[in-house]
This record gives sequence, C-alpha cells and structure tokens, in this order.
Amino acid sequence: MAAQETPSAPAKTPAQTAKPYGTAAAAAEKAKKATKAPAKAEEDKPSPEEALKAVEKLETKTKAVNANNIARVANSQLTANNENLLPLMSLKTGKPIEKFPATSKDIEKLSVTTVDAILNALEADRAGAEPIKKEKLRLQIGLKPNPA
Repeated sequence: MAAQETPSAPAKTPAQTAKPYGTAAAAAEKAKKATKAPAKAEEDKPSPEEALKAVEKLETKTKAVNANNIARVANSQLTANNENLLPLMSLKTGKPIEKFPATSKDIEKLSVTTVDAILNALEADRAGAEPIKKEKLRLQIGLKPNPA
C-alpha cells in the first residue's frame, strides 16, 4: 500500500520571500514608527513657553523680511552711488544691521568680515571671494550688479 500524501502549502516564490527595499522599505519603516508615535508625540510636544518663543521668533523674522523688501525696492531706485541707502534689518534680531553701508560706494570700503556679518544677518549665501561677497551684498541691498 502506498503512503498517503498530505496536502502541503505550495512553495513561496522569491518575490514573496524577499525583504522590502527602497521605497517599500522606507514606507514599511515609516509605518512601523507611526504605530509607536502616539506615545512619543506627547514627549516631543513643546511647552507653551517654547511655542510662544517660536511664534515670536517667526514674527520677528517676518517683520524684518517685510521691512527689507520695502528697503530693497527703495534702494533699487537710487541713481547715484552717493545717495543714502535704506538700511536692512537682521532676520535674527529684527533690528537694523550694524555697520550697514550708508551709500553704495561705501560697500567697497567694507572689510570682508563686515560683509560676512551683514550677509549672515540676512541669512544669505556667503560663499566666494571678497569681490563675489560684495556683489552678493549689493544684490541683497537691492542694487543692480556692478557692470563687468
């Protein structure tokens, strides 16, 4: 008499046994973290004081950006290099930037350290050599680029 065969599950294909990778792996990892998130979300929630400070910081930056845009428009209308510039505000403090040049011809007199400090206060790119930085400052102020 022949032995009776018991029905068994069919063998899985390599696609069914493969571990997720790429986008699928990232989605799976994200889903795994999402199930743990509710308990952690309470820990990460900022205190009312921290939230108020964040709002005040954002408000300061927004006011400075608006004031700077107005100053840039006014500065862009200047026709001579000895006309007074409207100073820009620091995006970090909301106050006028220290050592801001009074006129466009004063930009050339600034040290590279001062130019860096002004660009930093405007959260602008500071890469490049001194002439490049001064040109970036001219553009941040609202002036036309120096002709080549």
